[in-house]
Amino acid sequence: MLRYVLYLTLLFPQGPNCGCEQKPELNVLAVVNGVKITRKDLSIETLTQVSIVQDAVITARSQQLELKINDLLLEMEAKRRGITTAELLETGVTSKVVPPTEAEAKAIYDQSTNRDQSFNSVKNNIMAALRGERFAARVREFANTLRAGAKIEVVNQQVTPPTNEAELARVFATVNGVNITSSDIETALLPLIFQVQQKVYALRKRDMDLRINDLLLGQEASRLGTTPQALIYSHVNTKMHIVTEEEVRAYYNANKAQLKRDFSDVKVMLMQYLLELEKQKAVAAYAEQLRQASAVQIYLTEPKPPNLRQLCCNLGG
Repeated sequence: MLRYVLYLTLLFPQGPNCGCEQKPELNVLAVVNGVKITRKDLSIETLTQVSIVQDAVITARSQQLELKINDLLLEMEAKRRGITTAELLETGVTSKVVPPTEAEAKAIYDQSTNRDQSFNSVKNNIMAALRGERFAARVREFANTLRAGAKIEVVNQQVTPPTNEAELARVFATVNGVNITSSDIETALLPLIFQVQQKVYALRKRDMDLRINDLLLGQEASRLGTTPQALIYSHVNTKMHIVTEEEVRAYYNANKAQLKRDFSDVKVMLMQYLLELEKQKAVAAYAEQLRQASAVQIYLTEPKPPNLRQLCCNLGG
């Protein structure tokens, strides 16, 4: 994966266009006492995670044309029969799905190589998966039936995001004379795009905050003629709350159902976990102290629910 990301970075300095970035895009995420933190300063791990998250939009966009064709066919067929699309799905799909039996679920369970749980504990999950598979198969069969009687012209299979507002009018397919445009596809993707923007923001903010803290720590160490490690020891390690065995046991009792192990088996692990939480609190408090005494400007902003104009108008630069 790392080699893949580096390869993409060489070919496409800003990565593949997912058409899901909040506009306008800012390269500088923050300035700390005059030192800029830019997108390229983020870690390879963050860049990789951002790429993976944004790939969800790219994948969804490539699938959305087929979904929009099916939606149009359903609406047209429902209108022809004088019923709703929900009624059409009930008669054409749901009512035709054969419910799975417990015996079928048991056969799948017996064939599984991973049987850490009893059949009764996973039976409902297996049957739900079977129902889902049969429903999906029936949907495909019904959609193919509708397609066979329709006039469908796909103008362009490569569904790309619009680079300007005019491109929202691009026609990707025609179903019985009704156009499916870029606007139709991008409108359907808006909820997913917003979810992706929120995830990307969280990833970048976490990395940016760590870099701000590192910068402030290094600058403070330089000012005092010491090392960052020495500052961490004096302002974090020596001021951490010492976790007691009573606190560990209290945490164990509150989470016993999830832990499912005896206290003696998890005591050391829980002690280390709670100590790490205390260290994170102390680090956060010291980082905030350094920020209060410094000039820190944050330009990375939390995304707002997007609209088509925000997404497409600045893509072309």
